[in-house]
Amino acid sequence: MIESLLKSTYFWFKGWHYHIGKSVCGPMEPLLPNSIGPHCPRFVDGLFTTFELVVLALILAFLLARSLAKLLTLGPRFIQAPITGYVYVFQGTPILIQLWLIYYGLAQFEFVRDSAAWLFLGSGWWVGLIVLTLNSAAYQTNILIGAIRNLPQGQLEGAQSIGLSARQTFFKILFPQALRASWPALANEGILLLKASALVSTITVLDLMGHARTVFSRSYDLWVYGGAAILYILLTAVLTLMAFIIRRYWFQSLPSDPWFKGLSR
Repeated sequence: MIESLLKSTYFWFKGWHYHIGKSVCGPMEPLLPNSIGPHCPRFVDGLFTTFELVVLALILAFLLARSLAKLLTLGPRFIQAPITGYVYVFQGTPILIQLWLIYYGLAQFEFVRDSAAWLFLGSGWWVGLIVLTLNSAAYQTNILIGAIRNLPQGQLEGAQSIGLSARQTFFKILFPQALRASWPALANEGILLLKASALVSTITVLDLMGHARTVFSRSYDLWVYGGAAILYILLTAVLTLMAFIIRRYWFQSLPSDPWFKGLSR
């Protein structure tokens, strides 16, 4: 039942992408190169697929990184070692290897194929989301930890002196200030993840690069990759605008400290 629900949701989104693609591409087709015009709806589908995959991965990675940063800052020592190991592994290995190890590697084991996890590990889209999330979370954790360690030591001592719990200290004192200081680096990580997402096309995901490869294999026209590059630039502009809006408006609601007041502007 769950499998059929996931498939129905996936194909509903694909149908929605193609419907928008046909509406947008119809008037534009005469203006596009011959190698791109007939396949324009494919590029629109790939554009939406890439955007959805990257944005969802960034949100999940941010939530995971926030929790890991809290444990690395205020958690017990026996938890910090495996978290540090996870960060080093995902930062120290190419994302392509991570994708292939999980998608192609785990499929070699029968007990994995027979388990409930195969519902997700057997799908290129889900594996892409999992790997992009874990990879980005490792980088975001390091970024947040660096910002937290650069805060004045008096911030932590003051919170402890008034009896705040570890959770209150992190979420009300340390994290809001660290988020302001690290936001440009986190936004850059989002753009880097967007470019890295092109690699999910190697595990059968028809994202923007996946569709570009398919169309190029039929026409061998470099305009295909040129069009894909333009769309990646468009997505980069959208992510940059989203980061600016979040920094400009959402940060106003976060607790502020005079030492960091200028960084929120």
